[in-house]
Amino acid sequence: MFIAEKKEVLIPNICDDESDIEIISHSTDLISDRSFKDNIDSTSHFQFHTIYLVPCEREDRKFDVNKNIHYSLETINKWLLDKTNNQVINYDRKNDGIIDTTFIRVNKTLNWFTQFRTKENHKQDASSKIEDIILSNFSLFHNFNKKKFIVFFDGWEKRELLFTEICGRSRFNSKVSVFYTDTKWNKSRSCGSDNLNISSNEEFGESEGTILHEMLHTLGIPPRCANNLDSESTFHVTDSNDDIMNKVSGSLYLDFNNDDYYKHNIKDCADLSKSNYLIYSNRN
Repeated sequence: MFIAEKKEVLIPNICDDESDIEIISHSTDLISDRSFKDNIDSTSHFQFHTIYLVPCEREDRKFDVNKNIHYSLETINKWLLDKTNNQVINYDRKNDGIIDTTFIRVNKTLNWFTQFRTKENHKQDASSKIEDIILSNFSLFHNFNKKKFIVFFDGWEKRELLFTEICGRSRFNSKVSVFYTDTKWNKSRSCGSDNLNISSNEEFGESEGTILHEMLHTLGIPPRCANNLDSESTFHVTDSNDDIMNKVSGSLYLDFNNDDYYKHNIKDCADLSKSNYLIYSNRN
């Protein structure tokens, strides 16, 4: 039986897992239409800003300049428009209408992001390290206090269980959500199985479901007063496996039966429809 030889990854000299975190760039990163910091905002409203974050030695797959990130996020808004009838996420955009994505490469290898001892707390996992990088570089962004972030990390998270992949991460009612654009394990169903969209004609897939799921967590969804919270984690709903906020993101419903987090009738309970990060958009 032929066994493919694993390709050795060359670590550039600029990479340093032992020193302080620094934002760097390789000469090949300097390409047209790429933004290394937040463009001037056209509005001061609350909005989601997108980031393409690449470890030091990883290949730049150009998800920002090739508009893969833009297409997937626009697909999410098409899905939301259909489910809400008139609301979408307010994305930070450039003057030409393209979603503004900041490219960040750091001097840390993927191994630095993924390796931590199980006995350590989760402040050492990849998503926590990613969150710290964004929060500590707030000067890159305009109107930082009115922005939340969706980070497209070109790598993966260390698995907690043998048969699970972690496709996205966020903390409840926080500022930073993460989507992992790659997977360590080549399986038929994985975080990278359908990856990001390559055109505006593609459908809402598993990746888009994960991205939206994590973004909604940063908005405090589902709220603690929801009717059908998962008794184990309390961060997901259980009344339908096809709900976007089910533990395994569904793709059919935004709040099945409208009794947990969107246009519900629960008194004194947060409602996604009233979020500052959603805007009204009339159908064409």
